[in-house]
Amino acid sequence: MSDLMTPADWKEIKHFTPQENWGDPFKMLKQHILGLDKLRAYVGRTISVHCGYEPRPTGQHPTGCASDIHIQGLHVVDQFLAAQRFAEFTGIGVYPDWTQPGLHLDSRMLLPDAARQIWGCNQLNGEQRYCHLDGSFLKSIYEVT
Repeated sequence: MSDLMTPADWKEIKHFTPQENWGDPFKMLKQHILGLDKLRAYVGRTISVHCGYEPRPTGQHPTGCASDIHIQGLHVVDQFLAAQRFAEFTGIGVYPDWTQPGLHLDSRMLLPDAARQIWGCNQLNGEQRYCHLDGSFLKSIYEVT
């Protein structure tokens, strides 16, 4: 059994289609797409996918287990709070400075001892700065945006 999405698997997904911006939708990890579908059902809002599978030299996108998204009409902090409810997302990055503030979600190795990786990313002088995601980071972007 393949861990990647098949045409039959896509027919079972309620809120997304392979025509969205997945890169190659058949190189996406099934567990990740199922998590996104659950998140969409939970928030009851449209989720726009900006990037799925992408053959970058590093990161989670080339493995098919990552997507960059935003949830329409939901503050980026609330997007994070919704996404962190789902065990399928073992990597969550918060990007308040994107044109449409949103999240990087990934379903990296789902090992019993794997701790969830969370981070924030702000722009400073045109460069991305990654930081530990904590209450002060969330509070600072909630007050600004």
